[in-house]
Amino acid sequence: MKSIAIAAGITLLIASTTSAKSPPEPNTVEQLAIEVADAYVKKSLGRLDRKYPVQGKVKIEIEDSLSGGDRETKSVSKEFRQLEQGEKWLRSRSRDEFPVRQSKPLIGCKQGSCTYDFSAGILHNQLYLKKISYGYKNGRPYLKTIYLLDGN
Repeated sequence: MKSIAIAAGITLLIASTTSAKSPPEPNTVEQLAIEVADAYVKKSLGRLDRKYPVQGKVKIEIEDSLSGGDRETKSVSKEFRQLEQGEKWLRSRSRDEFPVRQSKPLIGCKQGSCTYDFSAGILHNQLYLKKISYGYKNGRPYLKTIYLLDGN
């Protein structure tokens, strides 16, 4: 008799904890921007491939902070079918853990891009997540371009 009561108690406990879980949050652009920043700093962009599949190709563009706006000669960009490939490319460009990957706080997202706050300036030997551009497919956001700023 005790074992039936214990089993019933465990069943009630499991049922109450599973029904108390809230439904998963829909994928928002802000959530995408925050997750990209986190994965970028942790050098794990590939983990986003499943949750935010690339539509066609994703572009990673690195701007030289000393270029003075001359994008023709001071930026490097490459396109990838998966973020994992982009991650490998970024890793191949680093030497002895430099430049260090950094992300600033998210300012906000609108009109197809999310920007990060650079009001505090940048440091030498840092590669910053500057901005991302996004689109929507079937009501879900996807990544188009990751813009990085090389602090030289």
